[in-house]
Amino acid sequence: MSRAGGWMLARELGRLLTWCAEFARPARLVTGGLVVAGLLAACSGAPATGANTQEVRLVVPDANIREPSDPCSGARAFRYAHPEAAYEVRSGGDVLAAGALPEGRAEKAFSLDLGSARQPTICVMSLDVPASVDLADAELMIGEHGPVPILPNPAFDDAPEAVLR
Repeated sequence: MSRAGGWMLARELGRLLTWCAEFARPARLVTGGLVVAGLLAACSGAPATGANTQEVRLVVPDANIREPSDPCSGARAFRYAHPEAAYEVRSGGDVLAAGALPEGRAEKAFSLDLGSARQPTICVMSLDVPASVDLADAELMIGEHGPVPILPNPAFDDAPEAVLR
């Protein structure tokens, strides 16, 4: 979630709690607060991971200048690869999985020390795909962009990876 989105969420939550304090009994306020906290946790956008999912690493080689580990989305020619953009994992014309892109994390584009915190980076997103999906011959579509092959990356223990071009 972006900082702006976080501030807006906090502002709206504050308004909700103010309304509850004015119009509800204190016991309802505590219960309502717990319900709101539970809803925020459930709707935070954090995907459920575990034995029932496998991670597909989506690499957006945009070489945008930012600090490694900063939140990111695709820049320049890859602006279509942004959080909430629809994606599909396909094979042989069949849709195997679908969802919305999550926020990415910036990683160094080069292994050289450039002497600055801000440097060229790539944006990496983690897509959770059901473990039952066979990714052999699978391709990734982001909206109308693609297809991009999903291939094992030997640098990451053959983890499945799609690199945008």
